[in-house]
Amino acid sequence: MSEPTEPRFQHSSLAGLQHPFASGVFGRSEILGLNGSSDAWFAAGLLARKESAETLLIVASDQADAQRFYRALSFFHGRQADILFFPHWETEPYAPLSPHPEIEATRLATLAALANDRGKAVVTTVKALQQKILPREVLDSLRLELEVGDEIPRDVLLHGLASLGYQRVTLVEDRGSFAVRGDLVDLFPPMLEQPVRLAFFGDELEEIRSFDPASQRSGDQHLVRLELAPAREMILAGRHLDTFTRRCKERCDDLEIPRAQREAILEEVREGLLGPGRENLLPLNYESLDTLFDYLGRYCWLLLDPAAIMTAADEFFEAIKSGEKRAQNNSEPYVAAQTFYLTAQELDVRFNQGPRIDLASLQVYQLEDEHPVFRVPVLGNTDLRPDHAAHDGSLAPLVEKLREWQNDGWRVLIVCHQRGQAERLLDLLAPSDLPIGWEPDLLAGRVFAEGITITTGLLDSGFRLVDEKLVVICDDEIFGPRTHRKVRPRQRVFESSLADLKAADLVVHADYGIGRYLGLVHLKTGAVEGDFIHLEYAGEDRLYLPVERIEKVQKYLSDGSSPRLDKMGSGAWEKAKLRARATIEEMARDLLQVQARRQLAEGFSYSPPDRLFREFEAAFPHEETPDQLEAIEAVLADMVSERPVDRLICGDVGYGKTEVAIRAAFKAVLDSRQVAILVPTTVLARQHLETFRQRFADYPVTVDMLSRFRTAAEQKRTIECTAAGQVDIVIGTHRLLQRDVHFKNLGLIVIDEEQRFGVIHKERLKKMRAEVDVLTLTATPIPRTLHQSMAGLRELSIIDTPPVDRQAIRTYVTRFDDDLIRDAILRELRRGGQVYFVHNRVQSIGAMADFLRQLVPQAKVGVGHGQMPEKELERVMLDFIEGRTNLLVCTTIIENGIDISSANTMIINRADCFGLSQLYQLRGRVGRSHQRAYAYLMIPGEGLLTRDARERLKVLQEQAELGAGFRIARHDLELRGAGDLLGARQAGQVAAIGFEMYTELLEETIQELQGQSREESVDPEIRLGLSAFLPEAYVADPNQRLVLYRKLASAVDDVEIYQAGDELRDRYGELPEAAELLLEVMKLRVLMKQLHVELAEFDGHNLVFAFPGNTKVAPEQILALLEDGKKYSFSPDYRLSIRLGRIAREEVLTIAKKELQAFCRL
Repeated sequence: MSEPTEPRFQHSSLAGLQHPFASGVFGRSEILGLNGSSDAWFAAGLLARKESAETLLIVASDQADAQRFYRALSFFHGRQADILFFPHWETEPYAPLSPHPEIEATRLATLAALANDRGKAVVTTVKALQQKILPREVLDSLRLELEVGDEIPRDVLLHGLASLGYQRVTLVEDRGSFAVRGDLVDLFPPMLEQPVRLAFFGDELEEIRSFDPASQRSGDQHLVRLELAPAREMILAGRHLDTFTRRCKERCDDLEIPRAQREAILEEVREGLLGPGRENLLPLNYESLDTLFDYLGRYCWLLLDPAAIMTAADEFFEAIKSGEKRAQNNSEPYVAAQTFYLTAQELDVRFNQGPRIDLASLQVYQLEDEHPVFRVPVLGNTDLRPDHAAHDGSLAPLVEKLREWQNDGWRVLIVCHQRGQAERLLDLLAPSDLPIGWEPDLLAGRVFAEGITITTGLLDSGFRLVDEKLVVICDDEIFGPRTHRKVRPRQRVFESSLADLKAADLVVHADYGIGRYLGLVHLKTGAVEGDFIHLEYAGEDRLYLPVERIEKVQKYLSDGSSPRLDKMGSGAWEKAKLRARATIEEMARDLLQVQARRQLAEGFSYSPPDRLFREFEAAFPHEETPDQLEAIEAVLADMVSERPVDRLICGDVGYGKTEVAIRAAFKAVLDSRQVAILVPTTVLARQHLETFRQRFADYPVTVDMLSRFRTAAEQKRTIECTAAGQVDIVIGTHRLLQRDVHFKNLGLIVIDEEQRFGVIHKERLKKMRAEVDVLTLTATPIPRTLHQSMAGLRELSIIDTPPVDRQAIRTYVTRFDDDLIRDAILRELRRGGQVYFVHNRVQSIGAMADFLRQLVPQAKVGVGHGQMPEKELERVMLDFIEGRTNLLVCTTIIENGIDISSANTMIINRADCFGLSQLYQLRGRVGRSHQRAYAYLMIPGEGLLTRDARERLKVLQEQAELGAGFRIARHDLELRGAGDLLGARQAGQVAAIGFEMYTELLEETIQELQGQSREESVDPEIRLGLSAFLPEAYVADPNQRLVLYRKLASAVDDVEIYQAGDELRDRYGELPEAAELLLEVMKLRVLMKQLHVELAEFDGHNLVFAFPGNTKVAPEQILALLEDGKKYSFSPDYRLSIRLGRIAREEVLTIAKKELQAFCRL
């Protein structure tokens, strides 16, 4: 046996190694001692100097490490397109789970780039290398190239998109879908950030422009050419569908799977709705699969921690073996492991081919393995943070180091994730008088001048190269770790409830009350045709409403009630409106009185935020959302002003309300005032105590709690300390409101979930409001419309931008599967986390808990449901919060406000029985920290699901938060929030007249009470006998037509009509004649609204205008016209007739506009 060869150690600087490595001098070598992001710095140096055409293949042991390296390398290298990322599926082998669409999109984009010989470096994981992939020849044969100016027959394009796996829809909002409207084709290629709109003239492609999926409007970005790769890794169209069908039959025959089961799978595949985990049948889709190496050509390995990579590879091989064994026992079709994964031997052979650089953290001796080993002196940045509690907010350790480096001629780069954080840091460093360069748009992170430079970029850690006098610092190393998430643009607020209107839904007509919507119908009377809204009322009364008068109609929205239909002309509707108005007025008066008292009272004026406060802000471990920042600024402005603070902060759980309260509390404590945090339950009190203590850990702030989980002696001590002013912040339930609790100098009360307190407590709070500053938090979101109506009554801040990026919660839809449940629970427990198992039947929840105890014996199971005694439920919840249990089997009670950052896996049993809004809110309980969160929606076998349920679950799995499903879900929640905010009496009125009508009345009432004059609006009727409408062939989707009609009908000036015209041309192509005419009719309608004219009618000879009593047209203007007695006449019922004779109806429209414009000019 030969002696182990001791590697030759060579000490070197990182810069010294880059040139020889880049020129390919070493076959295999190892570098030790790298720290932080110096590995990516080294790789960027190799790419900058690389002389050969080899691709740098960078392999990490797991996805998180690969993503960290990818972000750092992209930052240091500067040219994003050169660096490709190839993630693995993130699902276990053979598990009945589908990979996330975003992951598939990233993989396909990388394969398409490699197939085109683009990309200098590929960052991947060992799992991604082990799994075989779509054959390169298939990808080459399927690519579709579109260039402006090309002639592309429509059927060829549509066939091409279908063969690439794109799905046809009415509105493009998700990746891998396309829509056709006249000369426009919208599609969302997986590799693009935004969807694109193709504009054709005949068959010629005239333009490719990007558009925003939320507003559906085109953006500024224009492309000259577009290369389309497949939308999915499984292409179930054309010859590949035939291959799948043939090979699936063969495989099912080999496995002796019943024919009915096989046919069910093939039916599913033909419909294009794949069941969970069907992607594991990928090898049946093609004659054979390729590996990533088949796409690469010549490459050079760069292994990040080879020992961890080998361990991850071994674990994955074990998972493949056990997954295959499980699949055999499940009598479901599956493919043999060697057709889908590389064997251990094949992977080993690959690792030993070609040049290879190992970046190791530990030196591992291996037998008969002689290669050069280099040790480089790289240090970390662990000494930059002040770690003692009483620091003064001056960032002293950092300033000291920066000064030292500055004097010694070092190059220093400080990288902040966001511009706001960089500007904050510049402010904090300003008093040090250090010369600091601010380079917000540094192109390549490797290139910067001597001295200190601050820039922005995605970097998770820094490093120091002593030999080269170079240091890179990231903001996390100064302010503590933060979770960094992509800031998404605000999602559209519900611009119109009509977008989701379906036949048989209830609607509210302003004049006739609640009716049933039967659809948008196209009627033809003689030569005139148009679209009408078909409504049904009590007694089978029917109303056909012309679309230009759609402004009178709203969808009936209310939190859960289903009212009776009104009878047209019965007067009951008018009475309901009067009752609602009276109740609204009562509430508005109360609120106005409170506000008037506050305006007169003089509150405590806090000092403006100082340096210590700004540093406390900078240490917030998350990125603030724009809404959150607005709310924080508003609260601080309230505190600095001389008026008492009384502000309501609305926002879903996890949207960052607590941080707003924490900053307000810190400001109060800095000015020597005490803070009381009032919460409805002991569980929430406990949670807030943890959160506040964590945030104030580095500061001399005392936080304590009063609740019934404290002993009498502890409570007594807390009360005494509070009275003596030794406690700065006290958190408690209504115990805080009792007479024996006194404060030495109370400055601020924060009330969490005020609607959950009783009447007596609310009265006590009302009194307090007059004396101290009050900040109220509520977790039920409220609608923007209500916010606008109440703006004059209550200081309101709404946080409605979710802080979670789309991939924060991985959602999987899957069949109920014991092994999968066990794996999901164990995966979470292994990383020290906790699991929710939602089982919404109290009768069988105990049996389900016993089943889980047997399935996962190592789990500590707790059971909680709403029928338990309150104290017992609180105890269960506290056990879970404090980690004494780690698997909570519960009903939907957890959707209310519970926030546990270590619980990051949720399994929902029988997810098909839940509404979308419930699933949306339940799913929001996980994903509250920097850990990847998982939600598993368990459904019965595919065969038992209706197609509708399958569609609904598909929406959920793709997390189409821009899609209609989630818009409806959010809407339900907002209505619940509105009910909470307004109280029970007002909620009754909302049920009686519908939510949109309620907000209109509320706005009118408030304006009247505040003495603002309000004009009566008119709803003009136009009967000129013109065919003015949006043809179905032009805008096919009836809901989209309704939304567009509503937008046009509610326009208040010409500008809005022109903008609507632009939108129509942008989204649907050139306007047909009927649509052009519709825009002209709507311009006339705008004029009639401005002048208060209620009717324009043409009877074949005379044009008649009817004026109401409050018309804006002056009597002398009409008298002036009557001087021409032959042409004009005026009747006692305020009707002006203009004799025109027999002329074309289109000309009548032009004349009508001219006549009214003349009134405007005078």
